Amino acid sequence: MKSKWIKLCGIVILLTCHLAGCTTSSKSSAEEFVVFSNLVFPEIMWYGANLGHFPPKARNFIMNEQFSKEKMEKPFMINPSLKVWWSECNHRVLMEASYTVAPGYVGAGTIKTWGTEAHYSGSSDIFNRYGRYAVYQTLRFKYEHRLYVDRLLKTDHRFAEIINFAKQLSAELEYDYSVYPQFKNIVKQTPGLRLAVCDGYANEVMEKAIKLPSVKAVQRWAGANHAWNVLNLVDGRTLFFDLTWFDNKKINEKTGEIYQKDDYGWNNITFHEHLFRFSGVGLGTREFTHNFGTFESEIRK
Repeated sequence: MKSKWIKLCGIVILLTCHLAGCTTSSKSSAEEFVVFSNLVFPEIMWYGANLGHFPPKARNFIMNEQFSKEKMEKPFMINPSLKVWWSECNHRVLMEASYTVAPGYVGAGTIKTWGTEAHYSGSSDIFNRYGRYAVYQTLRFKYEHRLYVDRLLKTDHRFAEIINFAKQLSAELEYDYSVYPQFKNIVKQTPGLRLAVCDGYANEVMEKAIKLPSVKAVQRWAGANHAWNVLNLVDGRTLFFDLTWFDNKKINEKTGEIYQKDDYGWNNITFHEHLFRFSGVGLGTREFTHNFGTFESEIRK
């Protein structure tokens, strides 16, 4: 079975402040949550519904399974149409089709509705794990965040330079899963890669990111048995930077084999401090690791 693992550095420290009772310096109002304005969604029309506002995962399900052309154009259907919308809690896509019964069939001329579905399994587990910050793990947020990142990569040359650097360094390093007792001696390391845990990732960033033209200073932070960085850019902006969790991998629980994921952990390189602080939660502890960070050192040009 393949499962996603959040990379912790060594053995997790159990903290006394748990998710339900943590006190942080963050605001308590709704304004604290990260939203992305002026997003441009693709227009993908399907029986009257614009599916461009929904992630490819949901879109493919709608068009190829639940409301495929074959299912929407039965002989007894006239004027089939589709409605698709987000549920109020933001983690499910709801869908409903309607049609008029064709002449010659029972109930001819009447309007029928069918197929209201929720598409996103495991949402309750996400909300149980992340509490009210589960909004950062929902299907909707991840889709909108990725559109925002894609726009930044095209319009912000400093961000694009740093992301290219992060991808290159991720290709050079492999997380050492042997620190997990359950995978000890069975993990198959990818040949030709250097092994490191979070400390090694953070040290590599300290050494190499400072050489980027866009970077003025690199800080090292640590907390809750994890380490990461903060970059100060030459234009005055601050970029929160966790290469360990950006370098997203999966592991086969039966064999210990590590394999590359198709994407990266985009929440872990961001200009949004609040998103950074509350996007990653530790296995077992349910603690937001970045929220307990303390400044350790800095390199400046």
